[in-house]
Amino acid sequence: MDNFERYLHSHGDDRILVISPGGNHGDTLIHMGLEKKLRELGIEFEAINLEREGWRRPLLGLKYLMNIASWRLGLRWIFKLLDAEGFDLLLFEGGGYMNDLWYGPALMMEALKHDKPIVVAPQSYWFRDSGFMELLRGGRSITLFCREPYSHRHLTEIGVPPSVEVLLAEDTALYLEAEDLEDYIEPVEDDYDLICLRDDRESAISRDLRRSILNEAVNPLVMDISKRGSFKDFVSIIANADRVYTDRLHVAILAAILGKETLLIGNRYHKNRGVYEYSLRRFPWVSYVEADGGGQP
Repeated sequence: MDNFERYLHSHGDDRILVISPGGNHGDTLIHMGLEKKLRELGIEFEAINLEREGWRRPLLGLKYLMNIASWRLGLRWIFKLLDAEGFDLLLFEGGGYMNDLWYGPALMMEALKHDKPIVVAPQSYWFRDSGFMELLRGGRSITLFCREPYSHRHLTEIGVPPSVEVLLAEDTALYLEAEDLEDYIEPVEDDYDLICLRDDRESAISRDLRRSILNEAVNPLVMDISKRGSFKDFVSIIANADRVYTDRLHVAILAAILGKETLLIGNRYHKNRGVYEYSLRRFPWVSYVEADGGGQP
C-alpha cells in the first residue's frame, strides 16, 4: 500500500463524500482510479461532480463560478455547494487544480465551512503567495497528498500549519491497469503518431521544440484530445497511436499504462517533471523533456 491507500484503509468505516470539480478526460481517469481503489477497500462513498451538477442545476453552477471569482478577487465570501450531512469525511479528488492557475482554493474555502475532516487526494500544488495556507490556519484536521516531491517541498516552504499533514502518493489514475480500459478501445486501421499539446495557461512549450516534434513524428495526428469527443474517443486515440508526444499529464499516464512509446513535455510549473520523476520513470517506454527543449533525463 502507498500512503494514500493506507490513509483510506484507516478510514474504512467512514462514509466519504468524494468531491470532483469536473474537468477533462484526464480527470475522468483520476476519478476512475480513485473509485477503483475505494471499491477494492470496501469503503462506502458518494461522489459529486460539481461541473456536471452545475450544468444540471444552473443556480449551483452560478454559485460555483462566483466562489471561484471570490477567491481570485481576494474576497472570502462563499456560497454553499456541498451537502455534507451524513458524511464523516470530505475527500477532494486528485489532479492539478489546487494552485493559483485554477480553482482549487475556492473549493477548499467552502469545504472549511463544514465541520468534517478534509483530505485532498494526490495533487500538484503551486502558489505564489501564502493565501492558500492562510485558509488552513483554523486548526482543522486536513491531509494534503502530493503526487510528486516538488509539491511536498513547496507546501513546506510556504508554511503548512501544524494541523495540516502533507504526504506523498502517486496519482490515482495509476491505480488503473490496461485491462480496466479495454472496453473503451475501438481499433482503427490508420498508423499515426499522436501530438497532443496544451493551448492554455499551463502551456510552456517552445516554438523550436514544437517544430522538432512535428518533424520527427510519422503521419502526425495533431490534436488536443483532452476535452474533444467522448472518453471512449480519448482512450481509443491514445491506444491506437504508435507514439505519443504530449504536455498533457494524463495523456502521458494513459499512454504509459497502455505501453505506448511516449514523450512527456514539461509544463509551466513542476507538475509534469515531478510526476515523471516520481512515477512515470518506471515505465521504460516513457521519456521526458523540458518545454524549452532541454535534454531528457
